[in-house]
Amino acid sequence: GPADVQTVFFISKSDDHNRVDYGMRLTSGCAPPDNAAVFPYWRELENSPPVRTKPLGTFAHLGYGISEQRLVRAGHPDAAYLVRLNQFRARPVWITTSMGEDGRCRARARVAIGKLPFAELSSIFVKLAGPLSVEYIVIKGRDPSTGKAIEEKINR
Repeated sequence: GPADVQTVFFISKSDDHNRVDYGMRLTSGCAPPDNAAVFPYWRELENSPPVRTKPLGTFAHLGYGISEQRLVRAGHPDAAYLVRLNQFRARPVWITTSMGEDGRCRARARVAIGKLPFAELSSIFVKLAGPLSVEYIVIKGRDPSTGKAIEEKINR
C-alpha cells in the first residue's frame, strides 16, 4: 500500500548480489495493521537493471523466513513491533514506526549489535560455506547515540 515501507532491513549473502529485503505493511497512520505486517522478499540485483522482486520460495523460508512477529505496542505516533527470524531467533528485531516530517511512514529496526542492546539495524551479511552451511554472519548498523557505524561478526 501507499504507506508501506519497502525495506526496513535486508540480508545479503556471499554467493551473489541478490538479497532478501524485509518490508513492512503500514496503515495511513503508520501503524502495523496486524501481527503479520513484516514480509520478506527477494530483491534481485544480479543482471540488473531493472531490479526485480519476487516472494521467497519454500526452501528460502527456512533460511530467511520469519519464525515470529507480533505487535507489541499499538498507537500513534510510535508503534512497536517484534520480529524473530528463523535462523536468528536469539536476537529479536524490534521495529518502531512513525510518520516523518515529510508525511511518509518510517520504520526503524533495532537489534543487539556487540555490546549495544538496541543498535539501529541496517543489514545482515551471510558468508556461505556451502549450499546449506554458513561460515559467519556480520550484523551491520549504527550506534543510535553517536550515529557511528558498527558491526559484529558471529562465527558459526
